Amino acid sequence: MYLAPLVSRSLARRTWLFGRALVVSAFLFILLLFINALQTLSLLCKILSQPLFRKVNQHLAQFYCSILVLLMDKIYRVSIIWHCDILPEQEDAIVIANHQTAVDIMPLFALAHRSRRVGDMKFFVKEVFKYIPGPGWGLIFLDSIFLKRRWMADRRRIKRSFQKFIQEDIPLWLNIFPEGTRFTQKKMLDAQSTARHYKLPICEHVLVPFAKAFETSVLGLKDRVQAVYDVTIGYPDGIPTLWQLMLGDVQCIEVRVERFPMQSLPKQGPAIEQWLNDRFWAKELILRHLKQHGGFPNLSVPFAVNEN
Repeated sequence: MYLAPLVSRSLARRTWLFGRALVVSAFLFILLLFINALQTLSLLCKILSQPLFRKVNQHLAQFYCSILVLLMDKIYRVSIIWHCDILPEQEDAIVIANHQTAVDIMPLFALAHRSRRVGDMKFFVKEVFKYIPGPGWGLIFLDSIFLKRRWMADRRRIKRSFQKFIQEDIPLWLNIFPEGTRFTQKKMLDAQSTARHYKLPICEHVLVPFAKAFETSVLGLKDRVQAVYDVTIGYPDGIPTLWQLMLGDVQCIEVRVERFPMQSLPKQGPAIEQWLNDRFWAKELILRHLKQHGGFPNLSVPFAVNEN
């Protein structure tokens, strides 16, 4: 794991950036609590109309995420370099991504924002997260799926959520981090041990993905969503922390988005798991290219999953 270096600055400049980061962080948190309050009031709409309740929360999510994207673009001047397949408008999709840092959520928001699907975003999230004021409470109102990491209980919860999405025809942009946790050096070493045990490729930039949630999503939503979007996120200057983003130390993010029509995916569990492993090996090769050459390869250049 490599962390983004702090840019050398004068004391006055560092003080100004530190103060700005505190002010922006406080503003975003207070605004999110205010939106939580509006979301709570929206429960009154739910009594009258479930679609109206959902529409109100979609617009609140769109409003907040639009502010985040605007801050990244206009205030922090973060350049997102897109390597992106053509994504049909208003297409429902399962979105999978590698997970290195809390900053990863920003390019995912930017992708959904440019596709006009922010209000339809849903996440697989750890159970404990829903008790966190602000982001956790907000995800409850957006029908995110909270997991306890006990598969039998989680599977029932996932299936209930999918039944709701299908029966109520809820627009769906389902985000999954198949690695299940953020990338760290220790977790990488543990993942490499797991990879050796299961005779999988040894990776240095991604972890071994857990296939259960993805497999259940593909099989359970195969008639509801039209595609899987495979998102690879990379940081040319090193993996940053969220605080480094707030300080203005993140200058560039590279994002590769590959679209796979649902009918092109395997139909059986073991084959779906292999497909996911292949995609994460492809991510490993992309991130190796980033580290060696300072950028992602062109989207038109395919990566063979058996490359050593």
